[in-house]
Amino acid sequence: MMLLAIVTLFSLSLTMPDANLNLFLYDKVISNEKRFGQFFNGKRIWITGASSGIGAELAVRLHSYGAKVIITGRREKELEHVRDECIRRSSTISSPIVSEGPNQSFVDFNKNVQLLPFDVTSGDEAVSNTVKAAIGLYDGIDMLILNAGRGQLCPALDVKDFSTARDLMEVNYFGPVRLATEVIRQSKWGEYDEDGEKKNGHIVVTSSVAGKMALPMGTSYAASKHAVVGYFTSLRSEYSEWLRVDLPSPGPIATEFHDKVETLSSSSSSSESSSEETDDSETKIPLKRCAQLMLSSMMGPSFIMQETWISRQPTLGFFYLHQYLPLIANGILSTVGPLRIKAWRNGLPLYKVSSWIKAAKMDKKKLK
Repeated sequence: MMLLAIVTLFSLSLTMPDANLNLFLYDKVISNEKRFGQFFNGKRIWITGASSGIGAELAVRLHSYGAKVIITGRREKELEHVRDECIRRSSTISSPIVSEGPNQSFVDFNKNVQLLPFDVTSGDEAVSNTVKAAIGLYDGIDMLILNAGRGQLCPALDVKDFSTARDLMEVNYFGPVRLATEVIRQSKWGEYDEDGEKKNGHIVVTSSVAGKMALPMGTSYAASKHAVVGYFTSLRSEYSEWLRVDLPSPGPIATEFHDKVETLSSSSSSSESSSEETDDSETKIPLKRCAQLMLSSMMGPSFIMQETWISRQPTLGFFYLHQYLPLIANGILSTVGPLRIKAWRNGLPLYKVSSWIKAAKMDKKKLK
């Protein structure tokens, strides 16, 4: 009976084009622009890793819904571009009403986006001072979106030292953990306010498919994301009375994330490999769609949105397979892993299933 239920669930997952069942249905049936505006309007939201990719798109969308946004990243010029895009896109829509009635007021979009350049790997004192500055911008923080991250692309045994692993843990794990705990303390989430009610907090941590399963060609990256999932899942369990923690887990996305990937050169020319990898492929989910699904997960009920999977097929189906039939999933990974390495060494794009098929057909004597 249990096996039948698992097979049925896996079969249903194949009909979901880009998200797990609960998120996909909530996004299609419940989410819309009006509800986003009602939910996010007036919320004070701090986004790290906001200079490009998912973080930038979330900032623009949230700002358009009337949220008071703080955008953080290392590249100040890129943050300025994101701020300008926030204001430009918001100027094309009607300003959300803050209060109704004879004294109604409207959102001032120009004041509702603030830049806070910062490196999440900075020291403890810098983290503390930055959090204090962030809280001071809008007199508090309601939601923290931890999106800063770095990737990896190379076989594990090709790495000659552990500097890459250390850097990935600093950016992907220690940075978010330190920032989250400092925000909780300084914002006094969990403490009683003047009305005698506990102050609630909301943390959103951009995880990854690599936080749930093995990632051939990304061993240290997978380790850092597994650590993130373990820490923030445990944190949620300890303080669930007043702290909401969401862990959206995207698969391959069409973003500039490849620019922040620690990689070693394959045997093919770097220009060929770079151009192939930047192309959108059949397995990458569009950036705007990923942001839409993440917004839906943030707005949805916490008990069904604690962990969400955002990915196209076949990655999404593999999520389900790994969750409910791990022995089969691990068997498949033992085949896919060597094929990914072969594809990489021969300059084939890694996010196309066709590359794995080509790698499987290659004559071993001709492999470089």
